[in-house]
Amino acid sequence: MNEERVMVITGGSTGLGSELAKYFVSKGFRLVVNYFFDKDVQELIGNNPTLGNKDKVLFSQADVSNREQVQSMFDNAINKFGRVDILLNFAGINRDAPFTEITDDMWDSVIAAHLKGHFICGQEYVAHNPDREGLILNIGAACGQMGRKNGANFCSAKGAIFALTKCMALELAPRIRVNCLVPGSVKTREVIDRYDLETDDGLEKELATLPMGRLGEFEDIIHMVQSIIDAKFTTGANFYANGGQYMH
Repeated sequence: MNEERVMVITGGSTGLGSELAKYFVSKGFRLVVNYFFDKDVQELIGNNPTLGNKDKVLFSQADVSNREQVQSMFDNAINKFGRVDILLNFAGINRDAPFTEITDDMWDSVIAAHLKGHFICGQEYVAHNPDREGLILNIGAACGQMGRKNGANFCSAKGAIFALTKCMALELAPRIRVNCLVPGSVKTREVIDRYDLETDDGLEKELATLPMGRLGEFEDIIHMVQSIIDAKFTTGANFYANGGQYMH
């Protein structure tokens, strides 16, 4: 039953993570919502009072690339809810620049937020879920397979996450399934800003890459995540929700 399940969502205070938090709390899940900036939580709860229910939702500030902070987050989850069942590994950042202008700090911080964060959170999830079936859902990006300009750090991290997902799936089966969600052009603030989707030219250019003829809605991703949760015989798989933008 959903009301017995506990879900940890990293990067859960903004973007896709926050939309999934709103959906799954409405379905009876108990949530641990990881965040980095206090203002994001204040805004999220202000717009969605159900997420302010402290009996059902625990907000946990942590840098996902910091082992001690992640351990503390999972310890707090166990102390409050007694278990963890599902991990949505959604935290990450972008620091785009041309390849020759990416600094060591820009490289290290993006790799840490995505790849190291997935690694640490995955390990701590397993350590805090020693005896029941579970699911880890990592988040990839098509550019991790096809590349893009001005994102060598981001694309490299996402490409590595595809490999990490398979390694985790092989080693954690059959008890814990590990899959990877690959969303396309969904209407998050980051995507809107990156591709200038609030301008006619930017929107027209992006729509030309989408065989489905529209941008992704949050509901498209929510339905895909719910399907992955229900897919009990699937592990090590990539799930594309991108309107045909990248076919693999």
